[in-house]
Amino acid sequence: MSLSFRLLRSYMEKNDISYYFLANQGIDAQTLQRIRHDKPITTKTLERLCRILNCQPGQLIEYCDDNDENITDIK
Repeated sequence: MSLSFRLLRSYMEKNDISYYFLANQGIDAQTLQRIRHDKPITTKTLERLCRILNCQPGQLIEYCDDNDENITDIK
């Protein structure tokens, strides 16, 4: 079981939001790298992302079973 940031990446694409913008809003480069690769982030960071993007956590993350074939690895 894992969490995916696919929804966040989709939200960013639809709203023309770049990783550079998030970095300028105070999101650490290492955290952005973790998001790109669906690695864990803190709930505090998730809260900051929601505040920056004016959205709810469910719009940014989704639970996926590790055996789910819909998850694509971004490398």
